[in-house]
Amino acid sequence: MMLMNKYVVLALVGFMLLSSCGGDATKSGCDSVNSCLAIYDFEGARQLIDREEYDWEKDFRDVTVAESKFWAEKGEIDRALSVIDESWGVSDSRWPEEDWQQWRYNIIDKGVTSCCDKGNYTQAKIYALKASDDLNIDGQKIGTSSGRWEDKKGNTYDSQWSCEGSGVKPCSEIKAQGPSMREALLKKITQFEELVK
Repeated sequence: MMLMNKYVVLALVGFMLLSSCGGDATKSGCDSVNSCLAIYDFEGARQLIDREEYDWEKDFRDVTVAESKFWAEKGEIDRALSVIDESWGVSDSRWPEEDWQQWRYNIIDKGVTSCCDKGNYTQAKIYALKASDDLNIDGQKIGTSSGRWEDKKGNTYDSQWSCEGSGVKPCSEIKAQGPSMREALLKKITQFEELVK
């Protein structure tokens, strides 16, 4: 009987060692970033990002988008923004700055709209103040080059060369225009307030 117990214990220890060493599954059982995201296991998805076989920056962006959206839909805008802010610095080749800024604005806008729907305009304004006051809603810094060019007829081009090559000169660089993200949100709040007066 004692000998049999030893074998049972040895078998259990061996099984535990094998199961802890093998496989890429997380505690929730997901074995890829996408499978973790499908079951809202954001911590598990992050564990898998750290492994060398994954494209960590793309996966980090995907986890950030999914988790911030999850929290925003639950009404936890500050938590969603914290998740986004932690991702700042992912290389522009994986998540261009303008796209990152637009996603952050998207979440703030969701919070503003939710607060306005509930008549909580003070909280909506607090969220609006978290939006950039020098970027437009496309995530571009107001007054800087938009990367587009315009000929005298108003046609737009992706480069100065293609604009000038069209033969309709002069070509002028198009600058990023406002309103800023913050201005757009504050205007939205004002419109909500006026509707309920």
